[in-house]
Amino acid sequence: MQTVVEYAIVSMSLVALIANLRVLASSGIIKRDLPSLIGVASLVLGGLLYEAGLGLVGQPGQVAVFGLLLGCVILATVGRVREKQRGGAQLSRPLSIGPFFPSAVAVVMATVNAVANVDLPLGQSVGRFLAVAILVLAGLLACVGRIYLEDVGRIIVCSVLIILILSLFVGPAWRPCDIFKCGPFGAIYTGPFSSENALAIYACVAILFVLKTWSGTVSVLSLLPVLLTLYATESRTSQLAVVLGLAAWAFYSLWLKGTRRPRDFHPDPSRGKRLVFQLTVAAIFCVGFYLVTNAEPAQFSNRGMIWIRGLTALGDDWAAGLGLDRWTYYQSIGLLPPLFPHSEYLLLLFGGGVLSVGFLYAAHYSSIASASRRTADLGVAVSYNVFLAVLGLTEAYWNPVAFDGHTFLVLPLVYLASRAVDPVPSGLSTNRSRKLSLRPE
Repeated sequence: MQTVVEYAIVSMSLVALIANLRVLASSGIIKRDLPSLIGVASLVLGGLLYEAGLGLVGQPGQVAVFGLLLGCVILATVGRVREKQRGGAQLSRPLSIGPFFPSAVAVVMATVNAVANVDLPLGQSVGRFLAVAILVLAGLLACVGRIYLEDVGRIIVCSVLIILILSLFVGPAWRPCDIFKCGPFGAIYTGPFSSENALAIYACVAILFVLKTWSGTVSVLSLLPVLLTLYATESRTSQLAVVLGLAAWAFYSLWLKGTRRPRDFHPDPSRGKRLVFQLTVAAIFCVGFYLVTNAEPAQFSNRGMIWIRGLTALGDDWAAGLGLDRWTYYQSIGLLPPLFPHSEYLLLLFGGGVLSVGFLYAAHYSSIASASRRTADLGVAVSYNVFLAVLGLTEAYWNPVAFDGHTFLVLPLVYLASRAVDPVPSGLSTNRSRKLSLRPE
């Protein structure tokens, strides 16, 4: 049965990938901004390949992604300068702060890590700051490029489908059941990764952006393999997070139903409604810290034990943190278990203190604030922010001082924060596709 399911996922992913690539090619993105297309694809697909150990490994892999992304930023900037010289300045994006909040989190954590762990090998410290540089370049690309959220979403969907196809060729794609859970097919589907939780997170992101870039048959074909993948992983946190994210999207749509507003760039008429969504994310952050600080050892599949020992190791250093490499050191001497924090909030607090937590919330806040200026983006902005915030309750979904398959998870926040300052030009791919009605028209 497991072999049948695996082949079904791979075959459906192949069909969906071909269909999505055709839509992406017909969108005009290649002619509009090829450097940005390559840059975003290198960040998303490069990270997934890095996580799976397929070609890109260690610092050489990080350097390759950094170099490719740097070249794309330079070419995109040159293209934008030439466009302005030809009279196309009306499409310029000002260099705003919103797209750089994720890199600010990484800067804080990398700096704390270097200061608090002075005995780190030079190569390891360089690797930490390479991750920071990659996020800075992602923010720059969002500001200077002419690639839009729909394009980014389509690239994410294509990249996840590619990984699902490659899982057929990379070792065993299933792991045995354990005392905490068992998959519906008698084992737990991990794909090409070491953890089913990573695969489930990527499947959830693909689901959200299939809905964002809805185009009828193509999107149905795309949903089939990622939904089956999510089901086969039995990753309960990811399943809950995506359901709550979709519920937030539906709530947004119902709340604003009947409000007829233009779909192009415009100010949001209701700051109060926008603030409700931002406070919802803040409330989930608070729940995350409540769970961590009030945990019992056996709670959440023994995650409570990790959180208790993590807070004990952190001691009174909540303000600045101890750096994530201190977590690794404490593991080596037995002070911490051989697991990562399993909480995004504890990871940020331990690695970079309250400032890193604040910058991550600023990224969420900014993405919702900017997306609220364009009705077509606010639904997915609310959904994606709720999804990430809930996911962080029991999963460390992003390590800001490492480049891996989770790095691209903050990329939608970057583009949501930059999107609203740039009106959508005519001829974008969205006018070729029928959007899913999860938002008011």
